[in-house]
Amino acid sequence: MASHWGVTMLQGTGTASPRRKTRSDRLQEDGMPEEKDIIEMPSNRPGKKPQKKGSGLVWILIICIGIAAGALWLLRDVLVTNVVPERATTDQTGTQAALAPAPEQGPPPGLADMLAAGGNGTRPDAAVAANGTQVTGVVGNATQPTPAVPMEDAVVRYAFVEDLASWLVTNYHPRGTHPEARKSGFVSAGLKAANLRYGTGMTGLSWSGESLAAGRSAVLAYAFTSPMLDALYRMYADRFMAAVAEAAAAPRDGKTLTVDETKEMYRLYAKRFRALSGAFEAASGMKDFSRRVGAWTEASDAAADANASFMESLNAYETARDNGTAQEAEAARKLMDISGKRYQQSIMMRERARETLAEAMRSRPEARGLDDDTLVYVAMWVQRRVQGAPERMDAVRMAAKLAGDLGSRFEAAASAPAAGAPLPAAGGAGVSATPRQ
Repeated sequence: MASHWGVTMLQGTGTASPRRKTRSDRLQEDGMPEEKDIIEMPSNRPGKKPQKKGSGLVWILIICIGIAAGALWLLRDVLVTNVVPERATTDQTGTQAALAPAPEQGPPPGLADMLAAGGNGTRPDAAVAANGTQVTGVVGNATQPTPAVPMEDAVVRYAFVEDLASWLVTNYHPRGTHPEARKSGFVSAGLKAANLRYGTGMTGLSWSGESLAAGRSAVLAYAFTSPMLDALYRMYADRFMAAVAEAAAAPRDGKTLTVDETKEMYRLYAKRFRALSGAFEAASGMKDFSRRVGAWTEASDAAADANASFMESLNAYETARDNGTAQEAEAARKLMDISGKRYQQSIMMRERARETLAEAMRSRPEARGLDDDTLVYVAMWVQRRVQGAPERMDAVRMAAKLAGDLGSRFEAAASAPAAGAPLPAAGGAGVSATPRQ
């Protein structure tokens, strides 16, 4: 070993040995006077060439360098392990880290810890501050907050959660503020409007490229899986509820929602989320789901074709009536009547298929609060997600579970004593606004 070799050169064999004679000793043994050190002698000493100083120091330096090199070689594994991070845990988003934990080190900090402990977006070994940021280094009663921001997915950003919360609150209309809110509050937000807002605007969703359709498909392929939906929900659920409360406490047109109005808003959305959960659950539990949706699609397409045929026959009749003979007009009229009857029959078949599909979607009691149009829309949306990929029905089941849990959260918020109370602002002061009269 290099270190052993260096020590041997300094200490010898380890046994007692006579001290090496210096030049001064030899001069004294020969009876000659001891010479002064060269630095004390004049530089122009006659008859003797100047001596070179430092050859002994050079050897000492060489020995020290050898010892250091040997020590570094022995400690190379410890130094590399402590200095170089594992590449497996770098360049990962919170959800990617949750789905791909680093080997030999357990799950990396992030969603893996949270999923294992059933948490809500924070590590299980970290305290949580009032603003939702993680706090580590707990010693006794003292805590030191870490500078890290709350976790955020790289595709489904927190901006999506914040915008959704604000959009829901904005679409709640207290009694007397909307044509549909004459006797009680009303929510105008629906699944179709939400799909249009976030499927076209892509607010809070990260995607690349110039094709909106391709970007939307990529985001859905990324997010609409059972593990990813669960991970995103655990990451954002608490912060989403906090964002809803903050949006409800914010003034709108100079007024804030009263406590009773806020409770009503929470109850209305709790009912909507539970109904949506029931619709997703019915779709995922329907054995002949694709066949029923296919029957509705075929009937709808047949009605559209029949309508186009009727319009052609109508135009032909009008042309014959205005420019042709009476016989030509009569013949065109008969064809128009036949086409009209076919169109009426196709409409009846379409409506029957629509009602059958909607009724099947109401197999879960929670879904009975939704109208036929919404239930059919949900069925069509699910069919597009699972067509050609039946394994994605697991994601539909997870969506049903999470929508139900969100409904329970909204119901609990409606029952909270402080529902509708203004939240503290960033500076610590409450939001000041006139309550809605």
